[in-house]
Amino acid sequence: MSSPPLPFSFPGTAERPGKGRFRLSPWGLNLLVAAYLLLALNGGLWAAVFRVFARDPLALGAFGTAVSLLLLALMAFVTLPGLQRPALALMILTAAVAEHFRRAYGVLIDRDMIQNAMLTTTTESKHLFTLAFFRDVGLMGLVPAGLVLAVPLQPVRLRAVLWRWPLGIVLCLALVAGLVVGNYRSFAPAVRNHREMLAAFQPGAPLRAMARYGLLRLATADITAAPYGRDARPGPLLAAAKKPVLFVLFVGETARAQSFGLNGYGRDTTPELAGLDVVNFRDTTACGTSTAVSVPCMFSGLGAGAYSQKRFLGRENLVDILAHAGLKVEWIDNNTGDQKVAKRLGPVTRIDATIDPAACAGGECTDTAFLPIIRARMETITENTVLVLHMIGSHGPAYYLRYPADQAVFTPDCRSSAFADCQPEEIVNAYDNSIRMTDHVLAETVRMMAAQDRVIPAMYFVSDHGESLGEKGLYLHAAPMFMAPDEQRKVPFVLWLSQPFQQALDVPQSCLDAKAGQPVSQDNLFHSVLGLLDIQTSVREDALDLSHDCRKGGA
Repeated sequence: MSSPPLPFSFPGTAERPGKGRFRLSPWGLNLLVAAYLLLALNGGLWAAVFRVFARDPLALGAFGTAVSLLLLALMAFVTLPGLQRPALALMILTAAVAEHFRRAYGVLIDRDMIQNAMLTTTTESKHLFTLAFFRDVGLMGLVPAGLVLAVPLQPVRLRAVLWRWPLGIVLCLALVAGLVVGNYRSFAPAVRNHREMLAAFQPGAPLRAMARYGLLRLATADITAAPYGRDARPGPLLAAAKKPVLFVLFVGETARAQSFGLNGYGRDTTPELAGLDVVNFRDTTACGTSTAVSVPCMFSGLGAGAYSQKRFLGRENLVDILAHAGLKVEWIDNNTGDQKVAKRLGPVTRIDATIDPAACAGGECTDTAFLPIIRARMETITENTVLVLHMIGSHGPAYYLRYPADQAVFTPDCRSSAFADCQPEEIVNAYDNSIRMTDHVLAETVRMMAAQDRVIPAMYFVSDHGESLGEKGLYLHAAPMFMAPDEQRKVPFVLWLSQPFQQALDVPQSCLDAKAGQPVSQDNLFHSVLGLLDIQTSVREDALDLSHDCRKGGA
């Protein structure tokens, strides 16, 4: 008895459709969808391929063929009854979303980008869903995906599916392997030195990124943080302080060093800090290009070279060690959360309109909402305290929401989160205005703390990552580190120590100022915060503590 036909077929294996009724074979559908994806939604891939293989047309043709066959191999895995059409529709939608962000912002989707998206807030992510997004995804994704779901397929017998399905997969992969082996001398250095080619492959790259993120979540789901730095205790200087120490640690957002006035930028974006006695480290490198990587990395003590989220989650971090030493530590957030840095501290305080209605009058709260919190803590604390303040800073693309409209110094400024609606100079103006707001918040914090004598204050500011503003066709951040430009990797870092802090903790600010021109990185934060606060622990590395050799005897 023969197996029954299924609503599915390979070319040449189907029963004849009814007279006058068109039915497409499954592999015919694969070829049509592959052609659409390659021609309409892989502009970034082909731009990179033509650039890399411009002088070797034979290798260019072979590479293009290999990529096309690789896409067909991906489709072959889902060429099964009931699975093929939904899977192909999902591929089209995924590629359409990824292609929109590539065209609009130059963004490529990798695992860190997926992680950043999953950890962001609705308030932040909504600015990416512009009219252009819905237009592009609708026309490039929803319409063709709907056609794929609607197209009738030829039926096929189950027996044919059972042997032709694996044959299709093996055949496509064998052809890809043959092209790779035959052109290995051309392909290997090109892929190794230009990883942006396959990073722009749609929908392969974002599907791989989602799979890697899913595996990461599974691998880290049940991790318990191991004790780390449990020997931490106040050193003799901190223990002898006659007043409570208040250490304000600002974790900035999306401020890039190139747009920071103190670093020599052509515009005066930091006029208030310029009038204060602060230390500005002019060459500071971030651990990553996204909040989801940089923030846990800088607090982990692992360093950029050894950091992974699994290792970060697997042991305690800086805020835990400060708490072990007996300091009161608070995390106050005006951004996308603590990224699991403060998960053992207790509830994280989120900025909202109840804290400062004026700062939140525009619908989203600017960082001036931190100021009344700092003022209140100075008036009430009775123990050594560290405030970690996670800023909204210059988070894009809605830079214009990071400062009141009446405080826009650089005009005209882009008043939209869709960059296509603005001229390049308007985008830069809005971004620079957001840097001026950060400058105001930091400077006002310094002035407030310097004007009181109830606590011994200090301030540490470093941005989590930078931002692209159109350089090399890139916007926003979170570019893969292998291709990230300096605009996304170089960040501002400012330190202020009050005179009482310098005296009580024996850290002359002039000593730190002498190091301001040296290259530093976010790797220094973990060890320098412990050093500045005179926290004695075996996990502090003197070589990464910027204050270590500033004290008498290097204590």
